Amino acid sequence: MAKKVKKKLNKKGLLVVLLTLYLFIMAFYYCFNLPVKLVEVKGNTLISDEKVINTANITDKTKLFALSSSKLKKNLEELPMIESVKISKHLNGKVVITIKELAVLYYRVLDKTYVFENNKKATTLDTTLGIPTLVNYVPSDIEESLIKKLSGINKDILYKVSEIEYSPDIKNEKVIDKNRFLLRMNDGNYVYINLANINNLNKYEEIYATLNENEKGVLNLDSSSNNGIVFQTFELLKKKEEMQNELSE
Repeated sequence: MAKKVKKKLNKKGLLVVLLTLYLFIMAFYYCFNLPVKLVEVKGNTLISDEKVINTANITDKTKLFALSSSKLKKNLEELPMIESVKISKHLNGKVVITIKELAVLYYRVLDKTYVFENNKKATTLDTTLGIPTLVNYVPSDIEESLIKKLSGINKDILYKVSEIEYSPDIKNEKVIDKNRFLLRMNDGNYVYINLANINNLNKYEEIYATLNENEKGVLNLDSSSNNGIVFQTFELLKKKEEMQNELSE
């Protein structure tokens, strides 16, 4: 007859298992109840950190792992100046929100709105420094084309523009070019440009470097002559106007 063997309880092994289970539960409890201690916002210039955090609805009572990254992204991407958002959460209670903003093209005076490269609009921005101003009415179809064209212009060049004025070329009551604009630059020069040749605006710094610093005038980048570039000083234009007035008398 076989003898029954009594198994000895491994108290040490059981203790290790219980301790491991306890530590796992405590770690889970810690993580689940870990509050957001710090929010870092990156990549934003048009919108303040405070507005980003308020829109994300993060408070000192927000739990780190209860924070829905997808919901947070959706809330932020509904703002007109934000193109995309990335969220990262860290075990020290830190949340990093990295924002990619859309470029604002100009401020439209007539309805007091900022227009972005995807044709979205906003009534307020936290930073407006250097943004051009559209000073008059533009037909909707032409403005739509203007937005598309300006989206391809170097933003360092675009933000050298102070004012944008819709200025169709009209002679003897006949419209020669309905797509022409007058740009008043921050440096004091004027630039005429049309939608067909608007990429010439990217050459502005190169052209300006060839001019005498004391010479201010009108740069015609919509011209078909001289590689699409004609510059006349204000002084020369004034003399031409005086001569025309004398001839008309």
